[in-house]
Formats: sequence, structure tokens, C-alpha cells
Amino acid sequence: MAAEPITGVLFDLDDTLLDHRGAARAALATWTAQLGLVGALEEFEARWLHFETIYYRKYQARELTNAEHRRARIREFLAPRLFADDIEADQAFEGYWKAYVASWRAFDDAVSAIERARRAGLAVGILTNGDATNQGLKVSTTALAPLDLRIFASSDLPAAKPHAAAFHAACDGLGVLPSRCLMVGDSWENDIEGARGAGLPVAFLDRSGMARDDTPTLASLDALDFARLDLLLGRH
Repeated sequence: MAAEPITGVLFDLDDTLLDHRGAARAALATWTAQLGLVGALEEFEARWLHFETIYYRKYQARELTNAEHRRARIREFLAPRLFADDIEADQAFEGYWKAYVASWRAFDDAVSAIERARRAGLAVGILTNGDATNQGLKVSTTALAPLDLRIFASSDLPAAKPHAAAFHAACDGLGVLPSRCLMVGDSWENDIEGARGAGLPVAFLDRSGMARDDTPTLASLDALDFARLDLLLGRH
């Protein structure tokens, strides 16, 4: 039986279309200097991303609100500094957030990949974990803005990635079947394993260029050839 043709594509946002880690690194450099913290930027970044991973997962699992997960991150990162109340913790996080927002940039290969997908006649959307308002701002304030993309953010979905419900809701929103919608993302757990579990074909974006098993892997979005997806997906 011939493989079903791809009719849609969902892109992850952070670290797929938008350089989240680069923005976080730049923000930390500015913010820690403002706070007078002494240390290597690499150490600050490692600690920040560690706490981000822990508490963002709790937020996505709906164990914490967005505000609660931010407060937990800031308290862990700045420990043993104490905060008299949540307002002080929120103010401390706001210092980082402003620097982070100022550093948002789309990857150089993002816009052209989306434009190629549309020229190939595919329905295109973004499936992202996070708060819909904040994730929408990442699109509307960067080079992605003129593309007028459909954004499916987990705060508006029945569940977050890697839950199958997130992928199925996004496919429904695009008007495509999961089996005919390519998921492109950089997170092995959220984007690749999650999409496969939901019945979507996948392309793993690994900008470090290190392949993982026989999964279709891209070192750049420039490698996405929508006219030859069967070759990428091993259908030849």
C-alpha cells in the first residue's frame, strides 16, 4: 500500500523556529550583570536551564500555574536569596523576562522553510508548549510575524506535548489527518516520541548534526525539501 501523501506540517517553536537558548543566554548575561552576580555565564546558563526543565514540566503537567513555575525557578536560581513574598519573586523574574524578550530572534532558516512548505501546498502551523499569549508574542515580534501562522499552544489545548491529544488537536485545527501531517521539532521526547505516539510522521531537527537511530534527521531547516518528503521519510 502506498504511503499517504503529506498534506500538512507542524513546526515546534522554541529552538526550532525561534532561538530560545540563544535568547536565554543573552538575557542571562544582561540580567545577572544587573543583579551583580559573580560567576561564569556558562554556569548560570546550565543552572537556569536545569531549573527551567524541572519546573516547566510541572507547569505543562498543570501541577503549577505559569506564575508559580516562574517563582519556583527564580527562587531556586537565586537561592539562598530570600523573597519576602511572591511580588518580590515576580519582580525578580520580570528583570530576566524583559531581557529575554529583547533577545528573541527567529533562526535564519525558519522563514524560508515555512514559505517552501506553503508553496508545496501544505497546511502549516506551529505546535508549542507554553502560554498562548507569550508564544504568540514570540511569533508576532520576530521575522515570523508576516507569515500569519496558526499557533497551537498547550495552554489552549487539552494537554501539552508529548501527549497525543496535543498533536491531534493541532491536526484538527489545520484540517489534516495525523498520519498525513509531518511534525518537525528539536525535542526528542516532546516532538519526536510524542508525535510518533500520536501517529504523525516526524523529522528531528538536531542543529548539532548528531543523528539518533534511523529517524529522519535535519541539521538545518534548509534541508527540508517538501517536494521530496518521501525520500526524507524513507518511503522510497
